[in-house]
Amino acid sequence: MILYGGGDHALAVWEILQLLKIPCEGFFDDGEGPFTLPAALHLGPYSPEVLPSTPVLLAMTDNTVRRNLSLRVRHPIAPPVVHPRAYVSASASVGPGAVVLAGAVVHSRARVGAHTIVNTGAVVEHFAEVGSFCHLSPGVIVGCRSRVGDACFVGSGAIIVPKAAVGEGCVIGAGSLVLKDLPPFTRAWGHPARPQSENPSP
Repeated sequence: MILYGGGDHALAVWEILQLLKIPCEGFFDDGEGPFTLPAALHLGPYSPEVLPSTPVLLAMTDNTVRRNLSLRVRHPIAPPVVHPRAYVSASASVGPGAVVLAGAVVHSRARVGAHTIVNTGAVVEHFAEVGSFCHLSPGVIVGCRSRVGDACFVGSGAIIVPKAAVGEGCVIGAGSLVLKDLPPFTRAWGHPARPQSENPSP
C-alpha cells in the first residue's frame, strides 16, 4: 500500500498498517515537508508512474482535499483500513479508502462510504448511513437509522440522534446535538444544533 499524505493522519494510518502487518511501500506528498512519516519513505509528489499497481490510500483529514485528489489518482484505491481495536460488524459495509481508528464501532448493517474517516472512539449505530469523503471526529455518535451525506465534517463529541438526516457538505460543531434534519451545506452547532452563518470556533 502507498499512502498519499505525510502529515499527522498519515502517521496514524501508517501505525495501523504496522499493527496489521500490511506493507507500506512509502508515501506521496506534494508539499516540501516536514513530514511526520519517515523521510526515507517519501516517494515524492504524486506520480501515476510510481508503483502503478500498488493501492493508494488518501491519508489526509480534509474532506475536500481527499475528494479532489480522488479524481486525479490513477492507482487502484486501497481497501478500508480498520484498526485491530475497532469493531466493525460482519453485516456492516465500509467503503474503499475508508479508515476506522482505534475504539471506533460500526454496528450491524451500518454503511460507511468510500474515503471516510471514522476517528477514534466514534460510533456508527446499526442501520446508520455515512456517505463518502466524511470525517467523523473522535467520540462522534451517529444514531441508528440516521443518515450523514457525502463530505460532511462532524466535530468531536457531536451526537446525531436516531433517524436524523444530515445533508451533503454539512459541518457540525464539536459537542453539538443534532435533533432534526439539516439541509445540505449547513453549518450548525450548539445543544441543540442550530444553523449558523459563521464558522465555529476551533
